[in-house]
Amino acid sequence: MRPLVICCLLFLAGLPGPAATNFPSARSLLLNEKTVVDLTAGLSQYENLPKLTGKLVSGGSGLVTLLVNRWASEFATLYSDVVLDIQGGGSVASLPAFLAGKVDLMPMARPLLPDELKQCKDKFGYEPAQIIVAQDAVGIYVNKNNPLAGLTLIQLDGIYSRDHKRGGKRAEFWADLGVTGPLAQARITRLALSSVHGSHEFFRDTVMLGSDYRFGGHFESLLSSLVQAVGADEAGVGFGSVMFGSVDPDTGESSRPPMELVRLAIPRRVYTQSHIDYVVEAACEVFNYREQLRGLRIIEAPPVLRHFTAKFEPIGNS
Repeated sequence: MRPLVICCLLFLAGLPGPAATNFPSARSLLLNEKTVVDLTAGLSQYENLPKLTGKLVSGGSGLVTLLVNRWASEFATLYSDVVLDIQGGGSVASLPAFLAGKVDLMPMARPLLPDELKQCKDKFGYEPAQIIVAQDAVGIYVNKNNPLAGLTLIQLDGIYSRDHKRGGKRAEFWADLGVTGPLAQARITRLALSSVHGSHEFFRDTVMLGSDYRFGGHFESLLSSLVQAVGADEAGVGFGSVMFGSVDPDTGESSRPPMELVRLAIPRRVYTQSHIDYVVEAACEVFNYREQLRGLRIIEAPPVLRHFTAKFEPIGNS
């Protein structure tokens, strides 16, 4: 069986300046309607097998695993005798398991690196097949009380980067980014997703041009933790996904995505009462801060791949 890597390419969206979407072709593939038709034109119609049994193990990017879980649910309706073991763990952590034959599919939120391709080729004799299944966008989050209207790539580089390869200045306080008022002299709290996430590397390579993250930042293992941390700290800034939303075709209203930002995950077969207690405590903590947590609404977006150029505004208390 040829090893498969399921890739979900990440793109930066919502930042002023043409550089935000001007990526080299080797790093991106714009899945507009024409591209989708061109890519799928040669595929034959799928025909269900009369019976299928066995076990399939998927382990990798937590972001892409959200999609895999959806596919698995539909797949199970066709082949109920197949055992599907869907795991997360992150893009980086899953490669050793993939090479050891412990997983059959390795969802990743980025393309494989040259060194990773070499490891696979050394192990199997050929490079793994990489199938691009989706695109995501990376959004920048600040606290609801932050008056900032937006950030450029140069400013983001100044916030997060150690070397500032984009030529801007280091941003240590919010005043360095033009913020006035009570928040101006507050030191910026830099939050980012940990290195197990594909977006960690994507942000480093695309926004910071390969520079390392500055010392003193806070790295979160879960996107929900990052968003909650920014919501609790007026001086906080972070980045994460804005995928899975949709628009009702009848009313034109935006629907709330069922699996965005917050994900309650309990390890199957190994959970104890303490795991359940922790999940309950986390949900209660969110509930306790419900009056302080404000969402965003999309006020402008194209009908297809809206998260690339969508514009947001805070949802008011009313």
